[in-house]
Amino acid sequence: MALSPEEFVKRLDAISKSDGVPYGRAHLLFDEEQKHQQAILQYKSYLALSDAFKCFFLETVELINTVCRPKVTAPLSEFYAIFVPRLAHSFQSLCGAERVAICGYPYHAYTLLRNTFDNLVLTSAALQKVTNFYSIEGVTPGMPLDIVAMKKLRKGTEFKVRRKMTGSESGLTQETRDELSKWDDLFDFEVHGARLSLAGAQGWMKGLEPLPVLPRFEEMQFAMFLNRYCEVSWMVHRLTPAIQPPGVPLPEAWMKKWRVLDDSFEITVHSLTQQLGKKIGAAIVELVKTKFPFNEQSAFPL
Repeated sequence: MALSPEEFVKRLDAISKSDGVPYGRAHLLFDEEQKHQQAILQYKSYLALSDAFKCFFLETVELINTVCRPKVTAPLSEFYAIFVPRLAHSFQSLCGAERVAICGYPYHAYTLLRNTFDNLVLTSAALQKVTNFYSIEGVTPGMPLDIVAMKKLRKGTEFKVRRKMTGSESGLTQETRDELSKWDDLFDFEVHGARLSLAGAQGWMKGLEPLPVLPRFEEMQFAMFLNRYCEVSWMVHRLTPAIQPPGVPLPEAWMKKWRVLDDSFEITVHSLTQQLGKKIGAAIVELVKTKFPFNEQSAFPL
């Protein structure tokens, strides 16, 4: 049946009224999302760190565009043009995931961090020549497009990098590797099957509670997101200095800010161990400081 745009909307309007309010039930979602946002305001240290991280990254991009790029005279590596958009995408992914979490969907946001984490590990490995940016994408220069071969190379590269960065050939302590493995399993529980989310419906399954659909603040759920968000954000922060073209460093004031943020991330992540007794905090510190060995004076190394 052909409908004009106006008829299309009018028909949907007619079936979506609640107590005379157009799309009234959808406003239940909006109202609960706003309540969830208010509940998050209690995490003052987290919000300060997160917003400072965003400000710093945005300032970095401004400085690259206005201060550094005009000073670049020699051709940059072909890999520089691959690295920078990957870094920017990771930053955008973190921003998007955080908005999802703050509005009341922390486990959904948690799953978004999985791909970002994996991409950052691959990116750091490429910068350290454990692999290269072509292999990450499954590309063999000079060879014709072959989807099957690309997938095979990409998967092989991911397994190789995992062994070198977090696995048996990483050089990380056994305790750290064990903790990271358990941490990674939690990712898989939610990404593959939403098992953490479904656990929240146990009350309904037992006939004791209404089916949970509207956002509802749960401290444990938001903490799961918050902890991984800080970890992955620290990885982005550690890679950010590599945005400096060789021989064209960013100003000293920028470097000082980088050090303050890096220290703040370490304090936050390590607090999981030092304040809460969770071994994963120390494990993440070892992972980031060992496998993301960049500092404010690092330049693009390829």
